[in-house]
Amino acid sequence: MSKRILLGITGSIAAYKALDIARLLRQDGHDVQIVATRNALRFFPRLNAEIFTGHPVYVDLFDSSGSVRHVELASHSDLILIAPASADFLSKMALGLADDLLSAICLSTNSPILVAPAMEENMYFHPAVRENMKTLLSRGIREIPPETGPLASGKDGTGRLASPDAVKSAILSVIEHTQTWKGVRVLVSAGPTHEPIDPVRFIGNRSSGKMGYALAAACASRGAAVTLVSGPANLLPPPGVTFRSITSARELEMEMGKAFPSHDICFMTAAVADYRVKDPLAGKKKKDGKVWTLALVENPDILSSLSRMKTSQQYLVGFAAETVLDPKKLLEKLRKKGADMLLANDVSQPGIGFSSDTNELTMCLPDGQVISLGRHPKTVLAEKILDAVEKWGTLPNLVSDHEPSAHARRPPRG
Repeated sequence: MSKRILLGITGSIAAYKALDIARLLRQDGHDVQIVATRNALRFFPRLNAEIFTGHPVYVDLFDSSGSVRHVELASHSDLILIAPASADFLSKMALGLADDLLSAICLSTNSPILVAPAMEENMYFHPAVRENMKTLLSRGIREIPPETGPLASGKDGTGRLASPDAVKSAILSVIEHTQTWKGVRVLVSAGPTHEPIDPVRFIGNRSSGKMGYALAAACASRGAAVTLVSGPANLLPPPGVTFRSITSARELEMEMGKAFPSHDICFMTAAVADYRVKDPLAGKKKKDGKVWTLALVENPDILSSLSRMKTSQQYLVGFAAETVLDPKKLLEKLRKKGADMLLANDVSQPGIGFSSDTNELTMCLPDGQVISLGRHPKTVLAEKILDAVEKWGTLPNLVSDHEPSAHARRPPRG
């Protein structure tokens, strides 16, 4: 589905990567018009971009022709993508400033706007930038989150421009899936749980929550009504999502149990701590030179309890973090848990899983199919997971672009 996409480029050192984004969009048949800020030209090859897109790269708000350029470009664009979006430009957008061509276009458009921030980690997590992003999200602007890795300073951190594939996936989600999940109620759990040892210590894990938050954002972008129940995660909830915060496994069990009956699909993405301390201390434990032994008890199996509540009109997706992916054992776990789909990843592999922007998932289905979804950014995998639910699910409210398989046409589960 060919669209007219306005690619805005701002003054980030990652601006040169926008050429790859423009190339991918052109390959997909989209008409790409680039608008750059003055600072972007310090990092961005303007002539190359004009050759890539077949259009001039506009910078100036005014020209001698007498045309109202920002209004014309805004009205002729089906979607606006700001990649990279600098901290300065996010601030402009949040304040509603319009002192250059790109910021004036953002105020003049009725089309969807996506922003892909790129900056140093300290800048990205600065309270001012967080507040500006929160404001933009509340207005319906969508963020393509930055990735973690080497930054321009030489340090490792969060702030790298999202990969071209992740940007492409986000755009496709807006273009192709805007209303396909309208009327579907989705429940997503995300992040870790923290089990208290005493008032200052806890048992937890390294889950960042990124997979669950990506799923919540992808469902919302397809028109679903989404409830996100999250453990401690340093992430902003996606726009338009009902957000509930929990800390421990038992709190998560309570929230999921209350919410599940009123939802059609549940993604049990949270990394629930398997054990909790039997008797947490009321006060901080002081060092005394002695061995400290903790008595642990198992936490509830929330996925299994949800499967026992599930009706034939609901679809339940579980996640499993493993160190060995044995198809037979994964299928056995799927059947034991009573889920409709199990997605497993090997957390022993470097560069994927916990705390990473990338994951590699294996999908298991009750009919014995074991399918690799491949290694991708978590935002891309979220779209692949939703496509799989469309293909193999049996929800009456779900509008699917996929040809239903024999598995999808099976009688409702009872």
